[in-house]
Amino acid sequence: MEAFSLYDQRGKTFQLEDLDGTVWVADFIFTACQAACPMLTSKMRALQKHVEERERSLGQKLPIRLVSFSVDPEVDTPEKLAAYATKWGADQDRWFFLTGSLAEVNGAVTRGLKIPFEKGGADTSAFDVMHGEHFVVVDGHRRIRGYFETDPAGMARLKTALDSLLSEKGS
Repeated sequence: MEAFSLYDQRGKTFQLEDLDGTVWVADFIFTACQAACPMLTSKMRALQKHVEERERSLGQKLPIRLVSFSVDPEVDTPEKLAAYATKWGADQDRWFFLTGSLAEVNGAVTRGLKIPFEKGGADTSAFDVMHGEHFVVVDGHRRIRGYFETDPAGMARLKTALDSLLSEKGS
């Protein structure tokens, strides 16, 4: 996976190596989105709750992180992402909202995670940011382990994949 250096919702530098040794789930959103992004963020929040429930039942913290990449980084400042994270009830020690230069975000999302996105269109009434609507699971060694639909069956498969990855030695 291609290294990246972005900023989280707190304005702190956030790099790919900050996720080393953890299993992480990525999604792709932007704060002004009225279509798919609220649904994706809602599914990510449900995943956060699932992880918290697993931690309570196991009596230990799990090395799972959630990462939402802004695909409208020129607009989504750390401050906007912080407000968005708060609005959605994100555990900001587990769930990171990342932004940066368009080139850095493009590298992380398109080249690193193999999820296409495109910004464009002069007509501001049209959707001007097109992006993938899958969740991506990455293991502790920066290997992509799966792309998951966000329908109920896909989310069930994602949860099973997380459990499986956590049980692997050296994942």
